[in-house]
Amino acid sequence: MSYNNKKQDTIFSSITTPLGDELTWRFEEQQSVLLTEFSWEKKERILTTLRRIFNDEWHKKNIKKAPKSLKYELGELANLNKEQIIFTKPATENFPALAVIWWPWGHGATYSMRIKILNSSYDDAALKLGQANLLQKIVQCIKLR
Repeated sequence: MSYNNKKQDTIFSSITTPLGDELTWRFEEQQSVLLTEFSWEKKERILTTLRRIFNDEWHKKNIKKAPKSLKYELGELANLNKEQIIFTKPATENFPALAVIWWPWGHGATYSMRIKILNSSYDDAALKLGQANLLQKIVQCIKLR
């Protein structure tokens, strides 16, 4: 789904405003995301705010439980390494589903963060299905032993 600039700005500001005005954002055309980079000193405050805003937090250990539609849309971004995080929340009547991709740089002093408007949504049923599928795979592995 495509949004006009005003609607897109409103959607992005639902995330950028609570994060404060000390971050500098720019639009990255290639991935259609809003991007910022910041130093490690801001890490804890920003993480706390993101955890307050977003329903779901995906990391290397639980990304397999994410709904297939979410992993499909995120593509390569869903291949997480240690300390990379994806925050998501499903669509509502007023807003589309959103994702924030949290990317620490290798040296640990800099972080980047991208806000992505998702084309598809997911809900509690999709989350439960993802968790059930993972549980089924674990049970099958145990049975094969």
